[in-house]
Amino acid sequence: MKRTAVVAFVWVLGGLGCAARPATGRSTTPASQAGMPEGAPREALAWADFSPATFARAKAERKFIVMDGSAEWCHWCHVMEATSYHDPEVRKILDRSFISIKVDVDSRPDIEERYGAWGWPATVLFSPDAEELGKYRGYLAPDDFEEILQGVVDGQAKVDHAAKTPATTPPSAPLAEETLAWIEHFVDASLAEFYDDKQGGWGRTQKAPIAWDNAWALDRARAGDAGMKDRALFTLEAQKAIIDPVWGGIYQYSTNGDWSHPHFEKLMPFEAGALDNYASAYLLTGDRKWLDTAGVMRRYLDAFLLGPDGGFYVTQDADLNAHDSTKKFLSGHDYYAKGDAERRALGIPRVDTHEYAKDNGLAIAAYATLYEATCQAGACDESVKATASKAAARIRATHASPKGGVTHDVSGDDHPGSRVLHLGDNAAFAWGLLRLYDVTRSPENLKAAQQIADFMLRELLDPKGSGFYASSLDTDAVGVFAERRVPVEENVMAARALAKLARAVPGGRETYARGIDAALRAVTEPAAILSRGRMIGDLLLALEETKGVRGMPR
Repeated sequence: MKRTAVVAFVWVLGGLGCAARPATGRSTTPASQAGMPEGAPREALAWADFSPATFARAKAERKFIVMDGSAEWCHWCHVMEATSYHDPEVRKILDRSFISIKVDVDSRPDIEERYGAWGWPATVLFSPDAEELGKYRGYLAPDDFEEILQGVVDGQAKVDHAAKTPATTPPSAPLAEETLAWIEHFVDASLAEFYDDKQGGWGRTQKAPIAWDNAWALDRARAGDAGMKDRALFTLEAQKAIIDPVWGGIYQYSTNGDWSHPHFEKLMPFEAGALDNYASAYLLTGDRKWLDTAGVMRRYLDAFLLGPDGGFYVTQDADLNAHDSTKKFLSGHDYYAKGDAERRALGIPRVDTHEYAKDNGLAIAAYATLYEATCQAGACDESVKATASKAAARIRATHASPKGGVTHDVSGDDHPGSRVLHLGDNAAFAWGLLRLYDVTRSPENLKAAQQIADFMLRELLDPKGSGFYASSLDTDAVGVFAERRVPVEENVMAARALAKLARAVPGGRETYARGIDAALRAVTEPAAILSRGRMIGDLLLALEETKGVRGMPR
């Protein structure tokens, strides 16, 4: 039966956003309310693993595949599973014609990179041969979900190519400096268009603490740009409104065009980014209030996202008991309005205790900046440096791969796909090691960063010089997943890490310029720049930081 489709009302942030749609029809609980359905859940859906065996089964049984790309911390992911996937009419179609796969995107960087533009939850439909049939952003109410699934069965689905990785042009010569200078000017002007002079921050509908944009503004302020200094400090002051006033830590973003309507999940890239930004603001101004705010960020990280063995955890849920149907669900809106004692009496929102290499690299780098700030304040806080050093040692010991790089999670685990190494993890962890080297001069961290860089150049670099692949070769990949992608954000970080390493070791430019050029070629294509929207401060930093070490030596 044909039903009226919902009108998309989506909040997405660079692959980390949790996207929502207002529900219509028979949804157990309206998605416009931040709640979960009352009562016991319906019969649980038997989720299949994302694995070669599952795809082989789909091909043999000629069943379609529906993949629920979701994040453990994502409120709307919880709502969609509880309502849409357990709706009786939806279940009839799923049980008859589909194999259902749930993927925790935090555990699978390859899936997160491929479908991050659709926010979470992202619903992706595949043919029995693992070819994409359609991609859908955010919460789908049961009636809309049923219509989409039935359309696939009836052969009416359409492939959506909207977010394919921008193609790169094979190089014929080293990148021209005048071309890169023009690109830098263009990107800088583009970022300026996103600035909100009334509320602060980059972007007007959704307000988010975009750390690399803030970092670029602070960098320009250090170079003497008074206007950028004003923008950076105004933004950092404004975004304090989404810092948890009780425990510290910053929420992921705020809706309604202001900083007063937060979504309450806490994710390491945002926590580390805010810590780094506030410590950098102190280094720029000497104003103690910025160091105090950095201290609030550190207090949260140490208390909630630092494991007993020294590694950093990755996320904390927006809601209470979203993963335990035996306990009363409480939305983040209600939970985080309470004080410390009330919160603890109810319980602590779930913390994802995985120790991913990328997140640890970002945290280590932020702690290095905080350490520099404490030294400028007159008394170096050695505990900050010790925390970062312990995290680096932990990841070096537990994530080391025989290939020379680092695994996403603890090496040797049995998680599907753990044998595949990812550019995002390796570039970000190398960056963290090199920032730690800045403040410790520890040879073991420099050596580890060199080993990672060597792995990237050997295993991930496109032989045509058009960037680094997202992941090492996966011989078991089928269908669309057999396509090796050259992601933009991860190549930006690769260029920055290699540039820092090129300056840190003798002969560094001769060793790493080829990789720097390839990464820059991937991220400075016009389509690649436009695909980033307001999330381009890191590209501006990369263009600045690679000056003097890019350009393949003659």
